Amino acid sequence: MRVFVFFHVATMFTAVAFALGPSYLLQRIARMADVPTIRHSFAIGVPLFKMIPVLYMAGAALGILAIFTNGLNPFAPFLLIAYALFIIATVVGITQNGPWFERVIKLLAESPDDAKSPALAAALEDPRMKLVDWFDRFLILAFVFDMIVKPFS
Repeated sequence: MRVFVFFHVATMFTAVAFALGPSYLLQRIARMADVPTIRHSFAIGVPLFKMIPVLYMAGAALGILAIFTNGLNPFAPFLLIAYALFIIATVVGITQNGPWFERVIKLLAESPDDAKSPALAAALEDPRMKLVDWFDRFLILAFVFDMIVKPFS
């Protein structure tokens, strides 16, 4: 049933698009001085960001279905690597990305319109989040490499 492989890949591509696309755009908008524009842009991002975990979990479930409907070894090295990468990405999302986004939304509501509050400016320019953003991109590349090359298999 290769159809589950297709749906797994399509769902994961969609999840990555939801995770990275709006994030990149919001980072660019966050550099602006216009707080109302930043506030409105992040508000538009809320429903998209709420879909990210749903899409990743659906993709994971479809991946499991693909493994068993296609007779793959669930303990194949490339799959074990994918499981580890997925766990790492999930932990980063839960502990870093999600709380940061919620903190920025809260600070945007509290910030005056004429200028970013110091707390908002610090959150938007958090160097740790810039590192997390690059780490997320590295994880995506690691997933793609793992799924195409299938190392150690």
